[in-house]
Amino acid sequence: MIKNYKGSRAVIDKEVLNFLKSSNNTITKPVNFLQNYKQWIESTHSITGWHRFKHLCFSNGTTESFDKFYLRHLNRKLRLLRGEYYYHQIVAKNNYKVFEWLEDISTLSKNDVLIISVPFADTGDVPLNLYSILDRCEELEVPVLLDLAYINLSIGLELNLDYKCIDTITSSLSKVFPVSQHRIGIQLQQELIDDTLLAYNQNQYINLHSLGIGQSLIDRYTADYSFKKYREQQITLCKELSITPSPCFTFGVDHNDLYLEYSRGTNSNRLCLSDYFSEDIS
Repeated sequence: MIKNYKGSRAVIDKEVLNFLKSSNNTITKPVNFLQNYKQWIESTHSITGWHRFKHLCFSNGTTESFDKFYLRHLNRKLRLLRGEYYYHQIVAKNNYKVFEWLEDISTLSKNDVLIISVPFADTGDVPLNLYSILDRCEELEVPVLLDLAYINLSIGLELNLDYKCIDTITSSLSKVFPVSQHRIGIQLQQELIDDTLLAYNQNQYINLHSLGIGQSLIDRYTADYSFKKYREQQITLCKELSITPSPCFTFGVDHNDLYLEYSRGTNSNRLCLSDYFSEDIS
């Protein structure tokens, strides 16, 4: 296996892969999975306001939820924090007429739309000034999408999501388990939004095999399984590399410009450690 610190991906966990090969992953009733997955996500955290997000849809990873959110808000100015997931930067360049990095909270305006990852894509930690940003968005009624793709790479987060401005939350299993190609994601919303994602969820035009894989994984493994298994390895490797362990176990953060090739445009550099924990399955 060629190992590198770029990007973000799940650890190739041989035990998980062997379990998936041996289990029956077909499911015929998808409704229960979404509720079960929602409970699984928050089971190792303390999330205020989680109950507000009662409208659930199966999403092809987080990406499909992003795209539906973009389509609803193309007439607004897209705002992102530096270091955010590169997919949003591509969309900003190709689809939005107006885009601006969010450097100063006071520059937020009523016609903005915001996407922010929690934990943050650049550090694996809760974004700096998250609640000041959300307070301002609440005041201006700026719609916000929270990307929780990394939330189950960490444990013990205390989050307050009790905000009307949070339009959509999305997460997936792609970073927690080696199932990225199965696109097992969830969309959570406070209000029922009648769009194409809702339409084909209601008609069950969804991948039941992938949904079954998701159910089998959350039945078998607790939400802190991967964190507990790899946390000590993360701490050891970060010490060897002279970097700081992120709250997300797959990341290390360089604050001393030792690894500038992994810069995401901020004053730190994020390294993905997954390849160094992964097992050779060749």
